[in-house]
Amino acid sequence: MKEGRIKVGIIGGGAAGLFTACQLKKHRKDAPVDITIIEKNPVLGKKLTLTGHGRCNITNRKEVSEFKKGLHEAGNFLYPALKEFGPEDTVDFFEKDIGLSLKEEDNNRMFPVCDSAEVLRDTLVSYISGNVDVVCGAKVLDIAKTSVFEVYTTKGNFSFDILVLSCGGSSFPETGSAGDSYMFASGLGHTVVPVRAALAPVKVDKKAREFTSALSGVSVNANASLYYEGSRSASSEGNVLFADFGLTGPAIMELSREIPSGIADMNGWIELDFTPFMSDEQIDREFQKMIDEHPDTKVSTLASKFIPASVSRELSSRAKVTDLYAQNFTRQNRKALCKEIKHLELGIEEAPSLDRAYVTRGGVALKEVDRKTMGSKIVTDLYIIGEALDIDGISGGYNLQACMSEAYMVSKSILGRSS
Repeated sequence: MKEGRIKVGIIGGGAAGLFTACQLKKHRKDAPVDITIIEKNPVLGKKLTLTGHGRCNITNRKEVSEFKKGLHEAGNFLYPALKEFGPEDTVDFFEKDIGLSLKEEDNNRMFPVCDSAEVLRDTLVSYISGNVDVVCGAKVLDIAKTSVFEVYTTKGNFSFDILVLSCGGSSFPETGSAGDSYMFASGLGHTVVPVRAALAPVKVDKKAREFTSALSGVSVNANASLYYEGSRSASSEGNVLFADFGLTGPAIMELSREIPSGIADMNGWIELDFTPFMSDEQIDREFQKMIDEHPDTKVSTLASKFIPASVSRELSSRAKVTDLYAQNFTRQNRKALCKEIKHLELGIEEAPSLDRAYVTRGGVALKEVDRKTMGSKIVTDLYIIGEALDIDGISGGYNLQACMSEAYMVSKSILGRSS
């Protein structure tokens, strides 16, 4: 350890950077550590204020063994960090350390009682005030590693003994997430896994948009499966929301991370099953039963037993049975409608856009980062966290909790050196 004070630079004042500053402030005590956040935006936590539709779903109160499943391939990598600082620790930090009460909603999601992501951000900023130097409106131009880290910005140059790279991914670029982390990490010798959108809506092709536009604003529970080049590659079950451009909602957003960048040339589509709780044979038998019991009822009305009436009407139109009554419903008609209910195919026009994604899949390769410290295995005294890493979770508080857990590991490692 160097004599004198240790200068810690945090590049990026979004969720991961702010959480790191908070953890360093909380545990620093008399440690000789000076902390500086460098942020390109005029304010800290700009993207944080958009999370949870402006309410900020800060974490998910599941057991760690269950929680890690929501982090896809990165679950095992982050397991030590989650064990050290998990959802319950996050709840304690917000309620006991910074005085912001949380509440639990459906599926264990935790929100601030005030329902304001902006208030949450301001509370975090207030917590570090006076303990952390903050330089906003400073775009980092380059980072060089000599005996220290030389950081060149539009507001001057800085030298740090330890550097935390937390300047986000490429999603929602209007918030400042322009992929800077990847450029700096690559420049320092790290491998960057190609980035693509995750937790993003999906634009369907022109023919499919006729269907989704007619139902714009309607949501329904369904199983959504991704197909391309003739094979199913992934599936997700949950709420699906129709829109003028195509599909969104939790099931679609989760599925979006699996859509390859070249999907436009792969004949890709999303198949919706509106009755995942029934097999093709079961729904066919149910239709036969209803036809016998209600011969004078329109088929589209019968179908609304399984799906919203508006969706039933559109599916009936696609199956060309809109005006048919049950007594005139042939086996061929029945087969056509059952196919639309169980296997609705909506072509994908293009890969999900990073501009509309909530998080990014890809980033610094995890094999090059120590999961017990979040320290680089390639560059001494460099830490990499947040969307800079190849980590993305499902919606529901998983991504912010990952940032909190990573930030804790970083602070523990840094302060362990100064003790």
